[in-house]
Amino acid sequence: MSKNQYLPIAIKTANWLDQHVVKTEHGITWDISKSFKGPWRYYDEASMYAGASGIVKFYLELAQISGNQRYLDTAVAAGHELAARALVNDPQLDKAFSRYAFTTGLSGVAQALDWINQEHHESVFDDAITKILNGIVTDQKQDGSWSGQIGIVADGGTALLLGRLGSKYLIDGWQDALIKFGDYILAHKQVDEHGQSFYVGLDLKFVGGPIGKFNTGFPLGPSGVAFTLLKLAELTGENRFIDGTKGIREFYEYYNHGKGLLLPHYHPDTEHICYVGYCGGPVGTARYFYELAKQTDDAHAVDDFEAAIAGLERIQAPQKRSAGYWETDNYCCGTAGILQLFTGAYLVTNNQDYLKSAQQTATILVERATQDEQFAYWKQAFERKNPQNVTAALGFYDGAAGIASYLLQLGEVENDQLSTHRFIDDPYPAVWQQNH
Repeated sequence: MSKNQYLPIAIKTANWLDQHVVKTEHGITWDISKSFKGPWRYYDEASMYAGASGIVKFYLELAQISGNQRYLDTAVAAGHELAARALVNDPQLDKAFSRYAFTTGLSGVAQALDWINQEHHESVFDDAITKILNGIVTDQKQDGSWSGQIGIVADGGTALLLGRLGSKYLIDGWQDALIKFGDYILAHKQVDEHGQSFYVGLDLKFVGGPIGKFNTGFPLGPSGVAFTLLKLAELTGENRFIDGTKGIREFYEYYNHGKGLLLPHYHPDTEHICYVGYCGGPVGTARYFYELAKQTDDAHAVDDFEAAIAGLERIQAPQKRSAGYWETDNYCCGTAGILQLFTGAYLVTNNQDYLKSAQQTATILVERATQDEQFAYWKQAFERKNPQNVTAALGFYDGAAGIASYLLQLGEVENDQLSTHRFIDDPYPAVWQQNH
């Protein structure tokens, strides 16, 4: 039996998720209709962000750690439905940032199916993955983009997924597609009136954000675009993509004011709100500085990695709530993302302070859970501007699956072991390394 101290709450989380399973013609999915309460359409039930593709990641990890076959069986059954969604004519996920987006579109489906395939291989999974990957290559526009939005939430994520799986599934032209997209990114580098270089990952008009501003975070902002360029250089051998990241680290330093490295959510800033999480805060931007330190000889990258983590201290997260750390405990914008950062930082530095911070964050997560002898889940006000809308989301980025997954990950690390699946933009080790 596993010694992972978070296995009991993870099993309770799975029990709760099981209550939302819906049988389909091809397999199963999860009913996420109560994950969100608001005026706009929510993400697709197949998506990596909120639906089956992400929930599958949790079930695969739980199967491995618990040794219980039923969790793998659940993931495989969900895989059958995901494959069926991908194999229809003109597949599309509802409310995807772009057709082949990773968190909200078909790239996330391909990734989930590949993870399932590693544990339980079926030709139908191969067929669905191959169809999506070939679609990415053939649907690329002449200018090198897919949607025209270069952030990881859109075309950047598409490229990272193609880079991860293109060779494995023998996709013709995958590297050429990455080079074309990399050149498209380079053509969209901008310089402001202070001489600072930046990229706009997503035009905020698509998400109802303020016009004339851009997001400073990772999946929508400059650091995520620069991270993508580093990975494209690694995948293609084209060093001009590394050159394209020059000035991005300095952008964050220039506009930072105060202890650590923490920028307001929007730039230019008039709201004075600093997000903490993956989507808009240090949890995300730290990934770029780590990848920059790993791939280049930039002497300041390690300092900025540590400074980004220290930025959490400025607003006392996760101990204290703030405008940019509202009633959310999820992976995307809340506490589970902070846990993921501290655990990753410990893995790459062996700094015991990061492990201690991870353990303190995990304690907070467990305390905030709604649980009884059978079930565990987390109530959250997912929308910052509508705190009255309290829901208990199921998914990996938005809810219980992601929270429980990162608790499990910490439990493995505490026992000097780890074997997990990392997202395409998560640069920390997936497997335990002695003397890390």
